[in-house]
Amino acid sequence: MDKNKILIVDDEESIVFVLTKLLEDEFLIDTAADGETAINYIQKNNYFAIFLDIRIPKINGMEVLSLTRKLSIKPNVIIMTAQNTMINAIDAMKKGAYDYITKPFELDEILGIINKIKKDETPKAGSKEKNEDYFDTLIVGKSKAMQDIFKTIGRLSHNNLTVLILGESGTGKELVARAIHLNSIRAEKPFVVVNTPSVPSELLESELFGHEKGSFTGANERRDGKFVQANGGTIFLDEIGDMPLKLQSKLLRTIQEKEVERIGSDKPIKIDVRIIAATNKNLKAMVKDAKFREDLYYRLNVIEINMPPLRERKSDIYILVAFFIKKLSKEMGIPEKQVDSKAISFLHSYNFPGNIRELENAVRRAMVMSSSSVLMPEDFEEIINTGKSVAVESEAQKPQDRVVKEIDSFEGIIRGKIKSYLEKTKDSSLNDVYKTIIGTTEKTVIEEILNICKYNQIKASKLLGINRNTLRKKINEYQIKLKPQ
Repeated sequence: MDKNKILIVDDEESIVFVLTKLLEDEFLIDTAADGETAINYIQKNNYFAIFLDIRIPKINGMEVLSLTRKLSIKPNVIIMTAQNTMINAIDAMKKGAYDYITKPFELDEILGIINKIKKDETPKAGSKEKNEDYFDTLIVGKSKAMQDIFKTIGRLSHNNLTVLILGESGTGKELVARAIHLNSIRAEKPFVVVNTPSVPSELLESELFGHEKGSFTGANERRDGKFVQANGGTIFLDEIGDMPLKLQSKLLRTIQEKEVERIGSDKPIKIDVRIIAATNKNLKAMVKDAKFREDLYYRLNVIEINMPPLRERKSDIYILVAFFIKKLSKEMGIPEKQVDSKAISFLHSYNFPGNIRELENAVRRAMVMSSSSVLMPEDFEEIINTGKSVAVESEAQKPQDRVVKEIDSFEGIIRGKIKSYLEKTKDSSLNDVYKTIIGTTEKTVIEEILNICKYNQIKASKLLGINRNTLRKKINEYQIKLKPQ
């Protein structure tokens, strides 16, 4: 590799000019305006770095990148593009690009990459090509924070490293875990999800590791756990911070020994599973408080990905809204709608404590409730008026002076109503409290959704997430009238 030579490949003369002027004092510069010329240069020279645009004439940048991976001495390729989509970022990193930058870029960013290359002597390898168009619909974001995450997903495609994803609820941790799996060599194997807090603690061990017949009351047959089910693929341990300490020890042993034992058995089963864990809790603080094992924490945290909350990536709100409109239109069988710029500004004024999930729910409600083909600020006022917009803090404001007004979560509202109901009726003779509350709640939800969907059962079943036959049974069971009163 000639550490004095750089190749700039772009058909935009202004880009070539700016990069040449920036780097010519330190490097010998070659330039190419198309992929064919670039390949001729690359075959004759060993470049220290190549700045390569994706959309260039004759042979596109991705094909040129693939060719560089076959060279005995691989240059450091920096992909440049104005189309900063997830698919481009992941694909570039999977194919061995050193980095990926979007236009327009800062000159300091270019110099930073050059300095990083000088310090980084880690060899880079290519990987098999695959059509990843599907993943562009999986995670949406053009902010720098999301672009960095896409690049990390691409880099992780070449290995089986354990990953820990940190972030608030609703930021898309599971989507990132799926993207890592689907971009890896394990993509054709199972992706198994375990939501730790949703499984009763006394059943979690069996859920993870399996059990033998008769090993405990109710164990009527032998059952494989999630680790065996995920063999060859990936297991996603969601909300790992809620795992009991007793099970943390067994999980640590599973990671170390690459084997599991069913409850009631002493015969180990060898497994080959990639582990991705996620949590919205501060595991470092939990380690200090002896609520999470330190050795397990370091086993899980080989690669750490931090998911930014929506309030820190508000530049993504517009494309997220557009994405959800397209997705929900197809899901609910209703026409796509436009969104007014004033509505986007309105959404920017809200800090979304529920993050991406809350934004999607807001768009869903606006899509159903609005009779207009264009969504306006008033179509989103329900969430703002209910949730209260969190004022943007001034830079001078001290953390201890911040006052954040947040409404109760949906769960909190329900809890309050149930508590109030039980207090009012505690002196009367109540039977089947569970059945009464669940039945009443389910009936009310179905009635409201039917009303929102103007009694269109196809739309209502999609919105409820149940099939049409189930909805019909519920309508008959609760004797719900199908026409507005």
